[in-house]
Amino acid sequence: MNTSSCFSMSIRREVKKIGQRVVLQRNIIMKLHNKPVGRNPGYKEAVEALNSLQTNAQLLQKLRANKALGQENNVIRTKKYLERSGVSLDRLDRELSVIHVSGTKGKGSTCVMCEAILRQMGYKTGFFSSPHLVAVRERIRINQAPLSETEFTKHFWTVYNKLAAAKDDEHDMPSYFKFLTVMAFNVFLTEKVDVAIIEVGIGGEYDCTNVFKRPAVVGISSLGLDHTSLLGSTIEDIAWQKGGIMKPGTLAFTSPQPPSAATVLHQRAVERKCPLWEVPPLSTYDWQGQEMSVGLRGRVQQINASLALQLANAWQNRNMFDKSKAGYVGVAKAFPVSHPVAEGLKHCSWPGRYQILTRKSIHGTCTYYLDGAHTMESIELCAQWFHQATNNIVSRGECRHTLIYNVTGDRDASELLSPLVSCHFDSALFCPNVLSCDTKAADLTNHMVTSRQQLDRCEENKKTWLGLERQTNVFANEVKTFGSVAATLKHIESQPGDHQVLVTGSLHLIGTVLSALDPDLNSFSAQPIR
Repeated sequence: MNTSSCFSMSIRREVKKIGQRVVLQRNIIMKLHNKPVGRNPGYKEAVEALNSLQTNAQLLQKLRANKALGQENNVIRTKKYLERSGVSLDRLDRELSVIHVSGTKGKGSTCVMCEAILRQMGYKTGFFSSPHLVAVRERIRINQAPLSETEFTKHFWTVYNKLAAAKDDEHDMPSYFKFLTVMAFNVFLTEKVDVAIIEVGIGGEYDCTNVFKRPAVVGISSLGLDHTSLLGSTIEDIAWQKGGIMKPGTLAFTSPQPPSAATVLHQRAVERKCPLWEVPPLSTYDWQGQEMSVGLRGRVQQINASLALQLANAWQNRNMFDKSKAGYVGVAKAFPVSHPVAEGLKHCSWPGRYQILTRKSIHGTCTYYLDGAHTMESIELCAQWFHQATNNIVSRGECRHTLIYNVTGDRDASELLSPLVSCHFDSALFCPNVLSCDTKAADLTNHMVTSRQQLDRCEENKKTWLGLERQTNVFANEVKTFGSVAATLKHIESQPGDHQVLVTGSLHLIGTVLSALDPDLNSFSAQPIR
């Protein structure tokens, strides 16, 4: 038997295991449906059923070993499940006006600013993003607010039951992200949003969200190396993948890119017969006497804000653009920024990105700085932000600077930790993306990595940190690993004095910390229209 056949057989065995877990979950759900109390399964059961669709750790490793396997079929499968849910591609393009955004850094921030601008202008908005931080319902927002548990439950079972009824066999259900993609599009159609802002999951060309034939406008945020096991090891590979969301005649905008990435994007624009503009600096817009203010912290957000302005403006005025030009057109023109647009930018928020939360402990005040920086460029900016934010803080008594860090996947811990050593932390603490060793949060369940793998990675991260300390001759007083976020926070808050705590490295870590600090999702509340 050749290597390819062995690999395929191994994959089939893993898929069978997943299928068995889905069958078990189905039986549980059927029991819930048949309970004599006469109520449908609720939010908790919906999340459990959704989690049963996750790819397990062993299969994920095999897929990464052969990154071409299954990627090309992502879009095909998503289309199939969309149609089974009752949504044809023609209806999707006819009834849903879409702003589609890819990129490595800032695509989520760009989307949330675009959402805030258009909402402030009175449009009904839908927003699909990933990953979630505390609750899965954050991924699907209407008018800047996550779906409520009741709304999520209703829409989930409507889609799930349709797909379950149309299965060809026991394994014929979409994976976790595919299901949420199909569900989000169903929600936006049912809610009749004016505009759906869709953040790409991973890549672009083969991403599940890339099913639109005629999106209204697409955007590509700053590019860098990330998810290299799936997307390729060079910036040119990344650019090719991200540029895959461009479509014939669709308006496209990009943040300024490295020259080699820009060249690939221009080539892709020509291939797709798509006009492509680079966005101008934020300072070049006519603010008409208003303050140039962006609600999201960090200088990098000015680049994302310019992209969001262009996307929102192009969506509003898409019939006035010349769509006949293919390829690179030039730098987009800056324009006057109206009061509603300026207000949208000023008051937008995006939890887990340059976010600051403060809470009292028994011994003092703990200020948490949260940023899900997970690329070299973003971690450098994160370190600068923390240094500047804490440099002038005068505190009574002892004030400790503490790092809480985790990184997962194929990311290089040595490269990502290097900028953080220079922050001169008193404590460097490493923990997995686990809330508590005793309590499992269903929304944060992750079958794609085992507990042992998470703990091993934390130990590797600690060893990397200690090695960097020896290289730089900069030492923390305390370097430790913990088994959970709860244990880490308890350790910090039990120490005397005030604490300035940077949490970074993984959005999943940010989410787990937020689930402890902000379990009621107060950070996720929609901003009032001004």
